[in-house]
Amino acid sequence: MNSVDSLKERLLSEDKKRASEIEQEAKKKADEILEQANLKANQIIEEAKRKAEKDGKDRKERMIARAELDSRNIILQAKQEAIDLILNEVLNKINSMSKEEYSNLINNMIINNVQTGEEEIVLSIRDKDRINVNLDEINKTLIANGKRGLLRINTEYADIPSGFILRKSGLEINCTFEALIRGLRDELEAEVASVLF
Repeated sequence: MNSVDSLKERLLSEDKKRASEIEQEAKKKADEILEQANLKANQIIEEAKRKAEKDGKDRKERMIARAELDSRNIILQAKQEAIDLILNEVLNKINSMSKEEYSNLINNMIINNVQTGEEEIVLSIRDKDRINVNLDEINKTLIANGKRGLLRINTEYADIPSGFILRKSGLEINCTFEALIRGLRDELEAEVASVLF
């Protein structure tokens, strides 16, 4: 029985040794897998950090660009509102001029806008009782400036808000205050845009 016990003991010892080796090998394999998993996890974490930093930087740059654009738009809107305010004030001042001041303004505008001195002046019906055009003085001034002094006033009035129209050979020059202010507005907006952009 001793030999059986001894054999049994030896087989058990070999099985334990083998089980221990298998356990050691499995543990070593598990450690290797765990180490590889940790390396992979660290790579994924580092990649995620880099991506987050890049995305954050890109997002930050987009936010800054958007804020700059919004700022420009706000400034542009404020400048356009200021231009509107100024031009409306100009129209209000023109509309509140005395008959004499308004007539002088119209007379000077006629002199400054005449091309040849042979044009026909068509006045605004709204200005019918507000304007005193001194045609003789205007023609004298035109002659002194080297133009023909043959301006004449059309007996019919134009349905325009203010100012006048100069006509010659089918061509018209719109000298209403609204048209002049529109031109001024275009110039001012172009200046504002060039400053901003």
